[in-house]
Amino acid sequence: MRSIRTKLFFLIFGSMLGLFALMSCVSIYLLNKAIEEDIASSMDMIIREKSFDLNGNFNRVENGTKELEKFVNNNLDTRLLRSNVEYKNGFYEDFADKCVDVCGIVGDVAAVYFRAEPEKFGSKSGVFMTANSNGELINVEPADISQYSKSDRDYVAWYYEPLEKGSATWVKPYHNKNINVYMMSYVIPIYKSNAFVGVVGMDIKMSAVNTIVDSLDYKNAFAFLLSDDGDIIYHKDYPEGVEMKQFNPDMKATAKYLTPQVAYKNEMHKCIWKSKEHRMLANTLDNDMVVAVCVPEEQIMRISRSMKIQLVAIFCLVIMVVFAVFWRLMVIIVLPIRELTQASTRIAKGELNTVITYKSKDEIGTLAKSVSKMALEIKDYFSYIHSQAYSDAMTGVGNKAAYMDVVKRMDEKISEGMAAFIVIVFDVNGLKSVNDNLGHEYGDMLITDAADIMKRVFSAENVFRIGGDEFIVVIENQNDDNIAEYFTVFDEQVKEFNTQNARYEHDLAVSKGGVSYVQNVDEAYKDVFKRADELMYKDKEEFYRGRNDRRKR
Repeated sequence: MRSIRTKLFFLIFGSMLGLFALMSCVSIYLLNKAIEEDIASSMDMIIREKSFDLNGNFNRVENGTKELEKFVNNNLDTRLLRSNVEYKNGFYEDFADKCVDVCGIVGDVAAVYFRAEPEKFGSKSGVFMTANSNGELINVEPADISQYSKSDRDYVAWYYEPLEKGSATWVKPYHNKNINVYMMSYVIPIYKSNAFVGVVGMDIKMSAVNTIVDSLDYKNAFAFLLSDDGDIIYHKDYPEGVEMKQFNPDMKATAKYLTPQVAYKNEMHKCIWKSKEHRMLANTLDNDMVVAVCVPEEQIMRISRSMKIQLVAIFCLVIMVVFAVFWRLMVIIVLPIRELTQASTRIAKGELNTVITYKSKDEIGTLAKSVSKMALEIKDYFSYIHSQAYSDAMTGVGNKAAYMDVVKRMDEKISEGMAAFIVIVFDVNGLKSVNDNLGHEYGDMLITDAADIMKRVFSAENVFRIGGDEFIVVIENQNDDNIAEYFTVFDEQVKEFNTQNARYEHDLAVSKGGVSYVQNVDEAYKDVFKRADELMYKDKEEFYRGRNDRRKR
């Protein structure tokens, strides 16, 4: 017959073993779930940020080209362009001046041009301006279009592809051998009285686009950009892109998730890249291109494996402690184990502030320290991720990640009919001039001083830095009257700062534009932002009007 002590031993040992196994399973399940949610949230944040940056870049180019198209449509007389040399020269001079103004706002433009239809106006007729080493636009003699075949992409893809399509077109990256630059072009064909008269276009260097795509610092992740027909435009392993017909089997299997229609759903998929499993999330850009982010599966599961090893180690320690001290310290052990079990279960459920009060110098105390350390490590990890994800280190305001969360929240409120907010867009004037003449240290001072004023006026939690000198303020339950009041206070703060500023001989100037959400007019947050952004650019143009440095941001 077994003694009560033996039965109690097996009962306690069996119960503790089962409870620990259950706790371990629950912990692993909840941990894996937390990791999955964190990865999904982080990748969604990354893809939104990447889409935001690329859309901003591409939209600036499109808007700038459309502004030049509007200028041509409003000012070009095709009859005089063909017959009157004085008119032609004057029109081309005016167009060149317009290019300088527009590109000063767009920024990072490689070339801009208007090329007239060669058979009607001459094979070299038009304006072609390219950026020199200082970023200034200079006139270059247009290339003779008639010398090249329509299929010669490196020389005339920018002309014939939009002409064949008959509408505004993003021309896939190509080496423009006329100016020896690897670039991508946005070109609009121009028609008057249903007759083709030429094209207006703007080129951007692929190096600028590639920098945006590659700017990732998350678990060995990488991003790549695809055209709307599935060709890879840029990938770190394929810096000059690769056509779909050249895809390897793994890439072909992944391609089905990278169409604009599928990427628009913003769903995570598993894929194989270089024989290794990855998680991939894609998103469709405003111009129907697709940007995708991939994270290696082994990076995602590394934390899970580490925690599983710790749980196994703790399990082994518990077994040794039970066998070593049960007979003499049964009563002492039962209570601390119960406390540890409860605390571990709370930690596994995410209650990372759980305090383990039991302290001793024996094995149970070691176990308590291990669990506490595990909780602290998890808490520190999530705190680090959160701080990296949502705070701008230099200014102390919200970063792009925090801003994207606000955008998402505003869109949800708009869809629910509960939205009421204002959006104010800021851009620090003269930053480039300060950086060039005084150094980036003073440029950083200019940015932080502007941010400090914004924090005082609008409160730091409402201010977001989305670019080098670009800030956005989003405040709920405000209207246009509040915007005017805010601007009055803000202008007074800037004036007071410039009066007292002794750190550098340069007045702080900030362009701004703000609007409120209008129900039944604004379908999404981006509509409100667009109106505010347009007002900011008008303010910036007004600031630079008549100044010598009007093209310097």
